[in-house]
Amino acid sequence: MTIIGTKWVFRNRLDENGIVSQNKARLVAQGCNQQEGIDCDETFVPVARLESIRILLAFACDLDFKLFQMDVKSAFLNGFINEEVYVAQPLGFIDFEKLDHVYKLKKALYGLIQALKAWPAIMFSVYLCANFQEAPKTSQLEAVKCIFQNIKGTSHLGLWYPKGTDIEIVLYSDSDHARDYVDRKSTSGICTFVGCCLTSWFSKK
Repeated sequence: MTIIGTKWVFRNRLDENGIVSQNKARLVAQGCNQQEGIDCDETFVPVARLESIRILLAFACDLDFKLFQMDVKSAFLNGFINEEVYVAQPLGFIDFEKLDHVYKLKKALYGLIQALKAWPAIMFSVYLCANFQEAPKTSQLEAVKCIFQNIKGTSHLGLWYPKGTDIEIVLYSDSDHARDYVDRKSTSGICTFVGCCLTSWFSKK
């Protein structure tokens, strides 16, 4: 049986003036030490794909449906685990009567493989800069700064899903035809519209 280590993660919450208003601490498990078949099984993400959600929104807007959203606070911590998982005592916690004891988890803890969730990633520009992360130059660092400036300046923008549009699936594709001067590979991209609503897109080298 593997004993999973634990770690404290600290974060400061700032108010609108940039002053620390709250100090937060979270105990996480070092799930990288888990072994499949022993203290975890095959995992998957039981959530809908973002493309499916966008298609649903496009149809709902066109047909004037009412949509409701819900969320579960601390969903990770409310998940049950079927395997026997043991974690070490947290750093800074001292139980003089049980110094050599470990703890058996009854519910999921942040960091466990059982608690994994999928999060969307930033698209093409970050991928392009990531190719040079082993030995970045000044030009790549300037490009990363431009990415942050672009995100900061466009954070108020979003996708537009109007009402009363023709529900027609339209797909656009393009390629830069061996634009990469290093390996001469092409980068292609595709975006899909349901009516005038953008629902999915991807770029691949």
